Amino acid sequence: MDQPLELVPAVTLCGGVALYLLGHVVFRLRNVGSLNYRRLIAALVSLAIIPVVIEVDALVAMGLVTAICCGLIVYELIRHGEARERVRAVAS
Repeated sequence: MDQPLELVPAVTLCGGVALYLLGHVVFRLRNVGSLNYRRLIAALVSLAIIPVVIEVDALVAMGLVTAICCGLIVYELIRHGEARERVRAVAS
């Protein structure tokens, strides 16, 4: 954990998160017809930090990827909180 990740693990870590987020973007685009820019940006940032992840310790790399995901979750929770409450109220 105190050594930087090599290229393949770094690409797997960041690329896996990016692929997951891009899957959400494409699924929404296909079914709803709109683009989720926040998840797209988070995916692009995940790919953009690959050069950084190769240079820093593995634990820091995990922290960076976690920070991107948590930042996206917090943003979506704040931004869409009222809409989720309305959906839950109708469903129950």
